[in-house]
Amino acid sequence: MSDPAAIVRALDFIENHLQTAITLGDVADAVAYSLYHFCRSFKNVTHYTPYDYLMRRRIAEAARALLHTSAKVTDVAFDYQFNNLETFSRAFRRVLGQSPSQWRQQGQVGYRQLLPPLTGAHVEHIARCGPWQPAELPDFTLTLVGVMTLGDRDAPAWAWLSHELAGAAVRCESCYAWVCHPRGDELERAVLAAVAAQVMPEIPPGLVRKDLPQATYLRFAQVGTARDLELLRDYIDYVWLPQSDYRVAHPCYLVRYAAIPGLQPSESNLEVYVPVERRQS
Repeated sequence: MSDPAAIVRALDFIENHLQTAITLGDVADAVAYSLYHFCRSFKNVTHYTPYDYLMRRRIAEAARALLHTSAKVTDVAFDYQFNNLETFSRAFRRVLGQSPSQWRQQGQVGYRQLLPPLTGAHVEHIARCGPWQPAELPDFTLTLVGVMTLGDRDAPAWAWLSHELAGAAVRCESCYAWVCHPRGDELERAVLAAVAAQVMPEIPPGLVRKDLPQATYLRFAQVGTARDLELLRDYIDYVWLPQSDYRVAHPCYLVRYAAIPGLQPSESNLEVYVPVERRQS
């Protein structure tokens, strides 16, 4: 039996020792587990092996150091406990698909590219809602009609869409949010609050029509709240996809809601559609 609280303590221990020479035995000792039981429990709770999680967190912080400091690549490697440049470069390329020097030259972090520290909220969400078995939808297409908004305030767009639907006497069983980060920046986003085009015989003035790019999409489903949606996105981007044969095709995703956000119960059926492509071997 896995104790999520113990794994959260292990996550905290790892986070506090990213620049310290520790073994998995040290982490297991910190939560009073045998090494065997700890490794099994950690994988069961986080869906990462402890070694892979530790390595990816070190690479994430080393990658930030390469962008935000002038430290030599070799010094950064040693700071994050890689014992030589070759080992560091090999691990860096496996996680981020390029060498440390190429990363520094690139000069910016791509969309949701670096694993953040997993928290108690992530652990609780995985335990309550996981595991997920996404459906692969080849050649998925959808046309939406709705209201576009920029920034992190979506409520006005949903209110406007609700008003237009009421004025057109349209009832729909679900609505959609098409969320894009145009330049791959997590802090900049555009959201289309919309319904499927076929439920609107005419497009009212002020609403926009959007044909989603045809692609293979993975569909993840759960019952939850808006907070669960954010945690599910973290799980998809930071846990499931890095350990799969897929990668994100472009920095956009689709959410299907059972009702217009703000007019729905505290929990509802949520579906997240992620455009993906197969990794090159």
